[in-house]
Amino acid sequence: MSPLPFAVFLVRLTIGGLLVVAGFLKLRAPVAFATEIANYQLFPSVAPYVAATLPLVEILIGAGLILFPRPWRRAAEAVALGLTVVFASAVGSAYARRIDIDCGCFGTGGGAINGLTLLRNVALVAATVFLLRFDRGRATSRRPQ
Repeated sequence: MSPLPFAVFLVRLTIGGLLVVAGFLKLRAPVAFATEIANYQLFPSVAPYVAATLPLVEILIGAGLILFPRPWRRAAEAVALGLTVVFASAVGSAYARRIDIDCGCFGTGGGAINGLTLLRNVALVAATVFLLRFDRGRATSRRPQ
């Protein structure tokens, strides 16, 4: 048996679990999270709206990666890829502009943005691409007509 299905399962659990945990941690202090989003200096006027919705989106997508059947899981993987690309872009932008802020990745107090933060976000993008490429899951079988 190929180790690929097991690797896909582990990556799904890891990314899904990270998103669920990150979402719940952000729900604990929404005002502080909105401030951290505004600190990125990208779109500070939308920070309260992002802070109000992003944690719930992360929880739903994370749960989708872990629990949803294949067709829905593929949609969750695609949204997770979009999220991780946005996260990596925001962190990369702050890092390149040398803005000394907390990343806000896991709620408040997650630590200042540094090269490891950027590397972690790029690794999450790569892992999500891996899922989209290799998650075959149990597809529904169709009967020949």
